[in-house]
Amino acid sequence: MNKAKNSFKKIGKYLREISVVVIGVAITLSVSYWITSKTEKRDMALYMNTIKLELTENKKTLDEIEQHLQKSLNYTVYLLSLNQKLPHADTIRFYSDTYYIFPTFTLKTNAFDMFKTSGNMRLVRNKELLISIWDTYAVLVELQQAYNEIMAIKFEEMRKETQLVSLVKILMRSDEEILKNVPPMYDFHVNLQFYNVLFLSHQKTSTRLSETISKFK
Repeated sequence: MNKAKNSFKKIGKYLREISVVVIGVAITLSVSYWITSKTEKRDMALYMNTIKLELTENKKTLDEIEQHLQKSLNYTVYLLSLNQKLPHADTIRFYSDTYYIFPTFTLKTNAFDMFKTSGNMRLVRNKELLISIWDTYAVLVELQQAYNEIMAIKFEEMRKETQLVSLVKILMRSDEEILKNVPPMYDFHVNLQFYNVLFLSHQKTSTRLSETISKFK
C-alpha cells in the first residue's frame, strides 16, 4: 500500500515538474511569437512607408518632367500651325529650352528593391496593394526606358543640327539669322513626333502612380 502511495507521489511530482516545463516552454514560445510578430509588423510598416515615400518622389519627378513635355508638345503644335509660314523669332527663342535642352529621368527603386529581397513580401495582407506596387514600378521602368531612348535620338538630332555650336550663340542670333533656317528640331518634333507618344505614356504612368500612392493607409 505504501509502495503504491509512493509511486503515485512520484508520478504526481513528475507530472508537476513536466507541467512546469511545458508551461515554461509555452510561455517562451508565446513571448517569442509576440516579439517576432511585433518586429515583423514594425518592419512591414517601415517598408511600406519607405516605398510610399519613394513613389511620391518618383511622382514629383514625373510632374517636373511633365512641364517640359507639355511645353515640347506645345512647340510641336506651334510648328504644325505654321503651315509653311515663317515662324516668329521670339517664339523660337521662347521654346529654346524644349528643343536643345532635356531633363534627365532618374527613377528611384532602392526601397522597392530592398523590399523584394527582404522576404517580407509574404507578410503583406493587402494583395491588391502589393500587385499595384509591382505593376507601378514595372510601368515606371518601361517609361524611363522609352524616355531615355527618345532622348538619345533627340541628342543625336540636336548634335547634328547645332554642329556643336553652343546654345547661347544660337539664341544670340539675330531675327534674320533665326528665320533664315528651318525652325530648330523641326523633323524631330513634326515628322517624328516622339513627344506625342511619350506625353500620353507619361500621363498614364503618372495617373497609375497617383492611384497606387492613394492605396497606402
